[in-house]
Amino acid sequence: MTRHCFAVNFFKMKKNTATTIPGIVGVAGGLEVFLGFATASFLCKNSFSDILNEDTGEGYQRPYNRNHSLDFRNYILRHASSTPPLIFNLRNELCRSWSIQKGSGNSAFLTLEDGVRCLAQVDCQHRLGELGGVDLPLAFMIYLGLDLRQEMAIFNVINSKAKGLSSSLTDYHESKLLSDLTKDAPHLFISRRLNEDPASPWYQLIRYGGETTSGLKRRTSFRMMQKTVQTFLAQTRTILDISIEGKYQVVLCFWKAVQTIFSDAWKDHRSNLITKGVGLYALMQLLGDIVKSNPKADFSIDYFMSMLLPLKSSIDWSSQGRFAYVGGKKGAQDVYQALKNEVSL
Repeated sequence: MTRHCFAVNFFKMKKNTATTIPGIVGVAGGLEVFLGFATASFLCKNSFSDILNEDTGEGYQRPYNRNHSLDFRNYILRHASSTPPLIFNLRNELCRSWSIQKGSGNSAFLTLEDGVRCLAQVDCQHRLGELGGVDLPLAFMIYLGLDLRQEMAIFNVINSKAKGLSSSLTDYHESKLLSDLTKDAPHLFISRRLNEDPASPWYQLIRYGGETTSGLKRRTSFRMMQKTVQTFLAQTRTILDISIEGKYQVVLCFWKAVQTIFSDAWKDHRSNLITKGVGLYALMQLLGDIVKSNPKADFSIDYFMSMLLPLKSSIDWSSQGRFAYVGGKKGAQDVYQALKNEVSL
């Protein structure tokens, strides 16, 4: 545990104007901390980020990313938003400008000299970055008197050991949080319907990024599906003047036709590429072309089967077949072009 002399620091404080904040002191793991609340503008004014200078080797933080900070600002200014406590350190070399005075029990008072940036930002750089003029109350936690090496170690653990959320899980969160999914994110609406509609060939075959008892059956990710749906909607935005429910039915009928035409490949998804990335991207692009080629068609399952029938004898989706070694966006584009050529679009 870090041993810290509160009284010494208190009496070393310069006799300048200062701000005092009530809070509590305690131990987090094996280190002493102060917990309190203050406005974002106050915390910005009294803190600094020790960004790594590659020329001198000083500092350790990543460069500031304004877009990252603006995203957080947009979030935290919404009604009923919140964030975990911001994390700082009060370095001993700045001890003439800060003090902690203990009260009864765990209560304590943090005093910071005005005009001096005492608080080293450990985990809050981008949360605070665009909140300089915002008087929004935030919770914070301060380590007391860590040296630079200890401070850097905590920063490294927080940022390198924590695993980020999967893109599919964040997409799913967005689909649950938006008030009008059909209007604000129709690509998410259609993708979720494909996974949650028992009539869909994709029923319970799309991974949302959580846990599931049918995990081994999942064939593609929510991120991949919604990206391909988004591409289809962009392709047909100006020619398919129907409701979002109608657009879902178009996508649904198309995939039912795909499932029927390539029934063997669909069933044996482990040995075939039809439901993997290259197949998914290529087929959804092909759907866009089919719709554009005849926007007044009824887009029934039978219609799509008639359009896809030329592919039945010429396209081998197996992992040993024609597309065995393609991958990535370029590979998906090559597969799409091959499909398009076969159906003469």
